[in-house]
Amino acid sequence: MFYGWRIVGGAFIAQLFITGFMTYSFGLFVVPLQESYGATRAQVNLAMTATTLAGLVLSPLIGALADRVSSRLLMAAGAAIFALGLWGMSLSSGIWQFVAVFGVSISFASLTLGPLVCSTTIARWFSSRRGRALGIAAMGTSIGGLVLPVVLGHWIAAEDWRSALQYLAIAVAVGVLPLMLLLIRSHPQALGLHPDGEAPNPAAHAAPAGDIDFRGILRHPAFWSIGLSIGLLFSVYSALMANLVPYAQGTGIELEAAGILMTAIAGAGLVGKLLFGVAADRISLRLGLWLAIALVFTGMVILLQEPGYPVTLLACVIIGLAAGGMLPVWGALLAVIFGVTSYGRVMGLMNPLITLLVMPGFVITGYLYDRSGDYHSAFWLYLVLLAAAALILTRLRVPGTPAQAQAAASPG
Repeated sequence: MFYGWRIVGGAFIAQLFITGFMTYSFGLFVVPLQESYGATRAQVNLAMTATTLAGLVLSPLIGALADRVSSRLLMAAGAAIFALGLWGMSLSSGIWQFVAVFGVSISFASLTLGPLVCSTTIARWFSSRRGRALGIAAMGTSIGGLVLPVVLGHWIAAEDWRSALQYLAIAVAVGVLPLMLLLIRSHPQALGLHPDGEAPNPAAHAAPAGDIDFRGILRHPAFWSIGLSIGLLFSVYSALMANLVPYAQGTGIELEAAGILMTAIAGAGLVGKLLFGVAADRISLRLGLWLAIALVFTGMVILLQEPGYPVTLLACVIIGLAAGGMLPVWGALLAVIFGVTSYGRVMGLMNPLITLLVMPGFVITGYLYDRSGDYHSAFWLYLVLLAAAALILTRLRVPGTPAQAQAAASPG
């Protein structure tokens, strides 16, 4: 078996743990933290705000390191900080200590164990099968969302939130950390191998670009086309996920049934990562991103009609498939246009742009709901943003051959 698939396995495990905890399990700790510290809901949620703000600063730095420093070192450091942070949170004596430890440790771990370093490393190991590899690794985020909340919820119920964090810290320290050290290697050349495990073929594996500095990346039109389009798509998806359950309840769907809608999106996302990952190796990547936008657009049009539960469930499956395709298509696009040498810097710079586009969506959605008493105006805004995301992509030139890739990677 080609060693690159072990890299994919390591990335799968890394993303399962960090995303499963940060994105899908944080909500389990909100009420226990309030009760332990007498904190407000807003104070507890500052932990996620602190993580976001720290990520804005750290992302370009980690991205630059990902291009120059051993991936094994970065991911092992991420696992170590993750474990220490979890243990430190379990020992915190006040909400502000918890927020500080969470913000610093989880932001660092999410960047080094998440898509930034994982995708950067996988992009070096694969060329013709890059989309598939990125898609399989990204499936770890979905599996983490299905598994970790159940496990942590059981630990919290059986003992308390501090014990749950300590058990997870031990699992990361004795499981994830050794795997990063054993499996991860930065380049196939370090083991005398080539991308995809095949003999080097200049026509198939020529690097699209040389080393591009920060200024060159920011001057590149493709950086802004991809960043703005992906950012708008993520903004719509994130705001929808935060408001899907109350939307469903407002249409007469019971809370338990509304929760199933979230599970449907997660399950469809798991399938979407694999389908879009395989497709990314066979079709135009711009077409792949357009398809993801079109699917979300279709789902939103359905939700605007406030249909019955079965059709609402279908809309969520459609949106989930698209959500699953975002990561592998995005990762493959960056590799094709910018090359693997500067991949980490490009994604590291693009993350803050996307975050800045995502953050206002939650507040704007809430404001529009408060004004109208329903989600119609917010969903219409989502459709406009999705149309804008699709329109922005018309200016994106995606190379079809290595020669075109090399030409496209020169800042214009």
